[in-house]
Amino acid sequence: MKVLKIALLIAVLVLSGLFERTAFSSDRVKEIKDIGKMDLKELTFRSKVALDKKYPGENWEKYKFPKFVYISNAVQAGYKIAIKNPELLAKFSCYCFCEGMGHKSLSYCFLEKGVADGKFDDHASDCNICVAQAMMAFLWAEIGATEAEMQKAMKEAYGK
Repeated sequence: MKVLKIALLIAVLVLSGLFERTAFSSDRVKEIKDIGKMDLKELTFRSKVALDKKYPGENWEKYKFPKFVYISNAVQAGYKIAIKNPELLAKFSCYCFCEGMGHKSLSYCFLEKGVADGKFDDHASDCNICVAQAMMAFLWAEIGATEAEMQKAMKEAYGK
């Protein structure tokens, strides 16, 4: 009888752990989809909050952003994300069809040759698609989305 109680207790603990992980996973999937449906204003707000949280007290002036970065809050957020996370943006194709400009990934839309070496590409400053993609990728990464989840969500957001 004692063995049966212990086995039952172990089974309950295992099942509750599985349920908890499933609930967490389900919440994350919902949040990934919600981020993919956000408009530029909401993405900008959420990205600014996440940037401030992740990089408190960051001296952004040290990156010497060109004037075109300061045309809007969304563009500023996009370039801040790019300078701090070029490897994240390098994982994504850009959906604005800028491959003809020689862009090999989303990081190229913000950074010359896709590398954070102090040289910037002005393309993203005039492209809401690039800026929105950067903010989505950043927000997804912040909630712990896997690369596969992010790639799938990006394709769903842009219908490709």
